[in-house]
Amino acid sequence: MLFLSQPASYAGNASEAEAALDLLISKADKADKAGKSGKVEKKLLKCPSTSTPSSWHLSLPPHFNTALGLKFSYRQKVRNGKVVERWKEWTQSGSFCFNEGSIIYDRDVYGLKTWGEKLAAINTYVVIGKTIPVSLRIFNDVGTGFKKTRRDPGLVTFKIYGLDHESRLKSTFIREASSTQDDFVKFAISGKSPI
Repeated sequence: MLFLSQPASYAGNASEAEAALDLLISKADKADKAGKSGKVEKKLLKCPSTSTPSSWHLSLPPHFNTALGLKFSYRQKVRNGKVVERWKEWTQSGSFCFNEGSIIYDRDVYGLKTWGEKLAAINTYVVIGKTIPVSLRIFNDVGTGFKKTRRDPGLVTFKIYGLDHESRLKSTFIREASSTQDDFVKFAISGKSPI
């Protein structure tokens, strides 16, 4: 039996997304300490087919799904060694991977053609600099002598720009920041400064 997709549960606002993020990261860290791979969460940080809720600090339209660890995956149920069901569903992992050069606005600017139109619609935007994706690192446990894995939360450097309120047609540099990929996702959701 083949299903096209399964419905997903996702956070409807920033506070729900922040709680889902904290749970996702803590489960991934616990799985790493136990030497297991992290389970994929059922509660997604956002609906993958739309932009982020307006309560988020930054707008992450669907082309940022991979950066947020959102993936449309094949799943299956096996009984007695045979596949009895197959379907595709959205899954959420903590494998965040924002890429250098990405520009993220505080408002959804999809459909606006010119830079002037975008600047008129937004208050701030972020330009991503150097990045290192979330990954698993292998290390030698001094106490046991065994190799273990640990989740590395990665790195994101970024510059924050705001609008020149006099002209509203040019932007001004506000500050540069550096954080883990995890903390950058938290910043995108809540606006809480990662430094």
